[in-house]
Amino acid sequence: MIEASEKSTVTRAQIADSIWLDGRLAIWHETSNWLALSDVHYGYELSRKAIGGLWPNWGMAAIEERLGEMIDEYAPEKLILVGDIIDSSFVGMEGIQFLEKIIERTPGEVIFVEGNHDRGTIKAKFDWVPQFDIDGFLFHHGHQPTPLGDYKTEVVGHFHPSVNLRDGAGMSLRIPSLVQESYKNQADRWVLPAFSPWAGGGRFKIAEGCESARQWVASTTRVFELHDPTLLDR
Repeated sequence: MIEASEKSTVTRAQIADSIWLDGRLAIWHETSNWLALSDVHYGYELSRKAIGGLWPNWGMAAIEERLGEMIDEYAPEKLILVGDIIDSSFVGMEGIQFLEKIIERTPGEVIFVEGNHDRGTIKAKFDWVPQFDIDGFLFHHGHQPTPLGDYKTEVVGHFHPSVNLRDGAGMSLRIPSLVQESYKNQADRWVLPAFSPWAGGGRFKIAEGCESARQWVASTTRVFELHDPTLLDR
């Protein structure tokens, strides 16, 4: 496992006790050494080609490289993939080979949490769970209601939150983000950024009942909290 003092080339920010948001779009628990990410949508290009689109294959290679880097650096005891790992049922053998390589490269256990896009031959090839819990966190994809029980925090994907940063001169840049929602009488909710390079995302709508929220901008050059007074506008 890589030590914090050795991570000078990695952009990240501490978002909670022992938990860091890596600018490569994953969260890492430094004490328990788990790594979690969502919405990989591996094979997005293959899905588009299957319905007649023309897309380059660079996204799949970029996903493998970025995820492989983090696995090698963090050496996670648990790698938690929080749904929509594969883009569609059109991603057949390529998806299987991708997941097999991830399992082989990860020193610990790989957890496959089901998402609404995870369909096809991969469902029979690997073991999938609707949810996974560790350290008081309940991981599920977020596409359907899930009882929270006594968990402190639920961690979901599915929504692809992002922010649109503007320079005031007509230039704008959309960047993935992580949102932390706090509630009075239920578990907090963290919404992970989409890992896929194809997932542009959009402005995130805070859920009803949320009392406060924080939003973190995540990029490979900088990770920072966005202080947006309109974040709780509904």
